[in-house]
Amino acid sequence: MSVQLDTLNSAGGLLSLLDEEERELQYYGLAQLDLVTDRFWTEISDSISKIEILYEDETFEHRQLAALVASKIYFHLGEFDDALSFALGAGEQFSLKESSTYVQTIVNHAIDKYIELRAQQDADSGLTIDKRLEAVVERMFERCFETKEYGQVVGISIEARRLDVLERALSSGDTKALLGYVQKDCVDLINSIHVQTQVLELLVKVHLQFQEPDYESICL
Repeated sequence: MSVQLDTLNSAGGLLSLLDEEERELQYYGLAQLDLVTDRFWTEISDSISKIEILYEDETFEHRQLAALVASKIYFHLGEFDDALSFALGAGEQFSLKESSTYVQTIVNHAIDKYIELRAQQDADSGLTIDKRLEAVVERMFERCFETKEYGQVVGISIEARRLDVLERALSSGDTKALLGYVQKDCVDLINSIHVQTQVLELLVKVHLQFQEPDYESICL
């Protein structure tokens, strides 16, 4: 079975495949729907429950694909919390290498949620963060390291109280320039004295790794 997606004028036929009993037909329908969500999201949204049922069915081999399609539909509906929730359920199917508005929006929403929860952990050490959310953030960090976007890593790692990532970023890029950026533009924006102190201590540690430490900068 093959569908000419360019000439498709409705998602109805693909949606009907989700009602089939044969798993391969359900998978094919989902795979094709994933390719046309931008064009037919309004129509697909009327059948979002069918997609959610497939995701919730633990015997369905392609649950993550169902989660990805559901996430894209909720994104188009402006329901970003639901879109993020299903994106987390999509696992590796949610690719950060894609530069679409959908991916950028969900990643930004994930980062904001992660930063919020990390701040809450200061007051509640027993608070746990969804491992899947942490995985998306870690993947985002790794992508930034691969593309050498160290400034972005520095900013997010400070907001997220991830000093381990901050130290790695300072050591990976132009260390002196990044140290200056953190000291001049970031430290004063940290609203937690405890975190601010930790960041300053880390900066001193990194400064002292140079053969000729800039003691004047350390004392600023």
